[in-house]
Amino acid sequence: MPAPVDVLLAVAGVALLLLALRSSKVEPRRWRNGVLVTGSLWAASALALDVLSPATPAVAVLALPWLAAVVLGLLFVGGAVSAAVRDGRGLAGMLAIVLGVAMVAATVLATAAALAGHPLPVAGVTVLLLPGYPGLAFISYLLYCLLQRRADARPAPVAVVVLGSGLVDGTVPTLLANRLDAAIEVWRAERGAGRAPLVLPSGGQGDDEPMPEGVAMAAYLVARGLPTSAVATEDRATTTEENLLLSREILRSRSLAEDGHLRVVTSSYHVGRSALITRSLGIDADVTGSPAAWHFVPSAFLREFLAAVTYRPRTNVAGLLLWACGVALLAYAAWPS
Repeated sequence: MPAPVDVLLAVAGVALLLLALRSSKVEPRRWRNGVLVTGSLWAASALALDVLSPATPAVAVLALPWLAAVVLGLLFVGGAVSAAVRDGRGLAGMLAIVLGVAMVAATVLATAAALAGHPLPVAGVTVLLLPGYPGLAFISYLLYCLLQRRADARPAPVAVVVLGSGLVDGTVPTLLANRLDAAIEVWRAERGAGRAPLVLPSGGQGDDEPMPEGVAMAAYLVARGLPTSAVATEDRATTTEENLLLSREILRSRSLAEDGHLRVVTSSYHVGRSALITRSLGIDADVTGSPAAWHFVPSAFLREFLAAVTYRPRTNVAGLLLWACGVALLAYAAWPS
């Protein structure tokens, strides 16, 4: 690539980073914040590789998508293998392994062909480069979540909504207890400042649960010192979206929904998608995370990413089509054929 292109990459990288920082400060609950940072990193990596090896412009441009695709593919395989060891083999796990292996294999073949200058038809290059889009989407979601978690939660919420995560043998497991303990800390801090927000545990009853999650969560809170007057129970929700919508109904019945913002408490890996959903529903909320076991986080975060992708299917289908058109153009212009 000629020197003017390097200058353009440098300017684009800095501009995208500044836009990301400004956007995340104005509204941290936007996935586009992570997209902007990914664009900045992409420009920086392309610039660095072009300076080091100006004879391979296609490799410089595609290095980050290739890396991202391989990482995501390996996460699919690793998560499926881990689940199979823990819970036994299943169809979903086998499909995840096939998908992960296919992503890694296609990316490795494309990389080898580009480095060797091996001629390939445009259609073949486009197919081999398709995993780059979900790879970039994953990187952008990860960066969005990191930016979102750095946002400072505002004081004085009118209520603290605790999202349920399932009971084990009718009792509150460690993962859910961590969420409730984090909500207790928020309530005590607010109480120390002379305020008393409502604490609203939310969760319905699963087929394998003897009682609704919200009921067990409320009992946990009261047993640890919260007065019953400070706790309201939501016991019908089965999804994160229902957690938030049904909790808002309870707050509206108490004339609290319009009085200020909420604090939503969930596990660390679940913060990003929960924040996206609060914004989509028009709920003014800060979302904060509680600890989760380190060995549980990678597979749980991967599931969150997939759920976030399907939450905006049209956007991601459009993104995949644009990516396919872009790589086809790149293959036609820069790939030997």
